[in-house]
Amino acid sequence: MKHLIIIGVGGFAREVFWHAQDSVGYGTDWDIKGFLDGDVKLTAEEYEKLSAPLLGDVDSYVIEPDDCFICAIGSPKVKEKLTQRILARDGAFINVVHNSAIVYPTVRMGRGNILCPDVHILDHAKIGNFVTFNGRSGMGHDAEVGDYSSLMGSVEIMGYVRIGRRTFWGGGARAVPHSRVDDDATVGVASVVLRRIKAGDTVFGNPAMPI
Repeated sequence: MKHLIIIGVGGFAREVFWHAQDSVGYGTDWDIKGFLDGDVKLTAEEYEKLSAPLLGDVDSYVIEPDDCFICAIGSPKVKEKLTQRILARDGAFINVVHNSAIVYPTVRMGRGNILCPDVHILDHAKIGNFVTFNGRSGMGHDAEVGDYSSLMGSVEIMGYVRIGRRTFWGGGARAVPHSRVDDDATVGVASVVLRRIKAGDTVFGNPAMPI
């Protein structure tokens, strides 16, 4: 059996700890070993909220043969930086897919992804690597989302949308069919993407406009 290590010690990492225990493969393919610090240190009071051991940090932890990893950090850029440090030492990442998630058999999905409760990924959608879907988020048919993107709660990516790498989506955001969001863009809470968001832009509103 593999032993899952959660990279991150913040609030989302604590949520993923509980989600993981009701996810595909828990207790049969893998269990939970503990947490690793990223690059932000918490107060002693915050560390006390962890429900599994703190095993050290990403740089000093000695990877063991049965270890596997998931990165539970919202910031796409930080997520990429920390996962690359583990990958450089041949660490293995798995997908954590909650049992309530709906994932069609035609979906193509990479590694290191987190699908929280009530996520839906529909026909011929494509997910890259290290993508986070927080609770009640999802993708429609034929949509694509690139590596390291993070979609917060109740984000809806509709059919044929194309999303680049390292995008961040605030809770309740929407992308209408055939719209496009390029690399490193940020879509604000409850914003609606109608056409195209250029690389690196931060947008907000309905329709979503640069701010």
